[in-house]
Amino acid sequence: MFKNIVYCFKCIIRNIHKIKLYKKIETVYETNNLSMQTMKRVKPYTHFNAKLKVLGSGALGTPENIFFISDQINYIFNCGEGTQRLSQEHHCKLSKVCNIFVTHSSWKNVGGIPGFLLTAQSNGLKKINIHCPEGFDNFIQTIQSFISLPNLKISFPVINESKVYSDDVMNISYIPITKSFKSIEESSLYLTDKEQCHTNINGKRVINKKTQEEEIKTEKKVKSIPHLLCFICEVHPKLGKLLISKCIDFGVPPGPHLNLLKQGFDITKEDGTIVRSKDVVEPSESKTIFIVLECPTEEYLDSIINHSTFLKYQTESTKKENEVFCIFHFTPEKIFTSQKYQDWIKKFSSKTEHIILNDENTCMGSEAVYKNQSLLNMLHPEIFPLLNKDCFEKDKETMNNYFHRARTAQILNLRPNVSTLINYKIYKESQTYIDEVIKIPNFINVLEELKIIINEKSSELNLNNISDYPRIIMLGTGCSVPNKIRNTSSILLRINKDSSILLDCGEGTLGQIIRFYGVLEGLNILRTIKAIYISHIHADHHLGLIGLLLQRKKITNQKLYLLSPKNIIPWLNFYNDRFESIVHQYILIDNNNVYLNYHKLPTTFELELYNKLDIKEINTIHVPHCKQSFGIAITLKNNKKIVYSGDTIFCQNLITLGQNCDLLIHEATMEDGLEKLAKSKLHSTTSQAINAGKFMNAKFILLTHFSQRYSKIPSIPDKEINVGLAYDFMEFKLPQLPLLPLFYPCIKVMFNEYNKVMNNE
Repeated sequence: MFKNIVYCFKCIIRNIHKIKLYKKIETVYETNNLSMQTMKRVKPYTHFNAKLKVLGSGALGTPENIFFISDQINYIFNCGEGTQRLSQEHHCKLSKVCNIFVTHSSWKNVGGIPGFLLTAQSNGLKKINIHCPEGFDNFIQTIQSFISLPNLKISFPVINESKVYSDDVMNISYIPITKSFKSIEESSLYLTDKEQCHTNINGKRVINKKTQEEEIKTEKKVKSIPHLLCFICEVHPKLGKLLISKCIDFGVPPGPHLNLLKQGFDITKEDGTIVRSKDVVEPSESKTIFIVLECPTEEYLDSIINHSTFLKYQTESTKKENEVFCIFHFTPEKIFTSQKYQDWIKKFSSKTEHIILNDENTCMGSEAVYKNQSLLNMLHPEIFPLLNKDCFEKDKETMNNYFHRARTAQILNLRPNVSTLINYKIYKESQTYIDEVIKIPNFINVLEELKIIINEKSSELNLNNISDYPRIIMLGTGCSVPNKIRNTSSILLRINKDSSILLDCGEGTLGQIIRFYGVLEGLNILRTIKAIYISHIHADHHLGLIGLLLQRKKITNQKLYLLSPKNIIPWLNFYNDRFESIVHQYILIDNNNVYLNYHKLPTTFELELYNKLDIKEINTIHVPHCKQSFGIAITLKNNKKIVYSGDTIFCQNLITLGQNCDLLIHEATMEDGLEKLAKSKLHSTTSQAINAGKFMNAKFILLTHFSQRYSKIPSIPDKEINVGLAYDFMEFKLPQLPLLPLFYPCIKVMFNEYNKVMNNE
């Protein structure tokens, strides 16, 4: 208490000193005939530290973005899917981000914004500016149909090439880029001939008859394609040091005059003598300039390389103060390596650093998932397989030492001193993590006991002679927002080697698939996904859908079935109309159309769905959570039944749906003792989830969707035999389910420090 009082008193004194200083400065300004507007620009404190940090490299399944971090505020340039998860692991504070800069309205640049805003709001952020191409405010309005942002004020500064955004840290110039006229004409012809579809209330796509009016609308849509934005950023120079000895020589008395001189203003003493700032202050360091640009397609290339604004920063005409320190290229490899682009790059200083962010990079940025899986792998190498090591691979070679492949955690220091690119090693070999955990007292003994028990149980169940399919991969087992251990909801049910269904698709699901399988096999897995089921329209259950559809579009033309509540239609139609075409990637089925005992699909269509998935039946049922929330039961051809709750409180409907199922995957967001909180948020506690399984006579209950507070080791009641805890990247076959409860004692020892903290709270 006493320390808090002292701290508050010091803050009050500090603020009083600031007020007095400003008043003194105001008096001096009046004496020196300087305006109040000028005074507002002068700050008593102008020194700050600043650095640029690569967060997402652009590797497949990973965002491509950079953070500008300063003592005062942070900025982020592009905010793709997975940004909030990486920002947490790499200490990029979202609550200090006051500006998001978007180069181009595409999912790879904006897919992380909904989750980013939710997290920033919960961390206390009150207002934010989004600097973006025209029309992006509609995106924010649309996402607020499924996320709530009541405490966050979002502003969209007017983008004007002649207007510079300026704050205490830097000036940022907007460079709008449009497609070349020839490209627009070609796009217009293409789109006019393209099938135009809309989705009706039952989720069926209907082809519109073309009319002259619609063709005119299409042409207008093409001509109003949002601009591409490039940003030229000038970090304010560090002011030169005030030379006190010189001030004494000129007879400048202590007081606000000194601050004015330091800010670069000349002052007039009482005797009328003028003292010039340059005579008593060391020269300021030059400003630091960096450029953020994207050339998403060749249609923009000519407009970029011929844009006059860049000329003053290029070698032929540039002055020393306009030399560019660094350029971040959010540009596909094909364009970046083209002769036109390379010739343009060469016009900048030979000392300019170039950071390349695209999907040819390998770094996925997260060490924590590899560490956690390495530890769990010690318990059972098959159920917890080691993750693919594609992200450990070296990046492609670059042409010289000033060209760099983006890797997470790379840093360029800007203030107080400029530095060349600093690389930090993220990934370690599994043995490094194992060496840490084996030092835990009694862990080796408990692990050896576990292996004996598993061998006995495996022999008893004859697990060496079971079929490879079906198998289940838990891709995301956390709730609400991802953290570095658990991603948001997603489950991959692989029915056979050629057919899979995804149960929910939280943000970052594509990245989870790539981490688990690697790039080549991960792309093959996308081909096997014949259906995606969305339980309800909360961000943590569907925000990975668009990114996954767009990537799948690159490798196959085969449509998948999208089983979803019908209130997803406005969101999908909005994205398809305003951003990129995705409507031809799926056949939408309202979850109500496969409702238990009330199927509404045409028989032939339903049989086609089941045949493509190689299953016997799908049934859904309403569960109490948000509007149009569903649970699902999938019955395989061998009559094995798998039930997934989605998000729900303890629910009789789900019990009816899941009668005698072989596996219930049930959310367990809250620990026991938080029943009131769980009820208020329409979630289940651990025991409520287990009881739901017992009432439906489920043979096994797998708990998932844990609050991130329990990310390492959620608590379950003692002596529960047929209950297991889900972890990200757990892979199992149905006959292996009895092994899962055996892991719990060893996991408690492995994460003992975390467990102690939880128990002491």
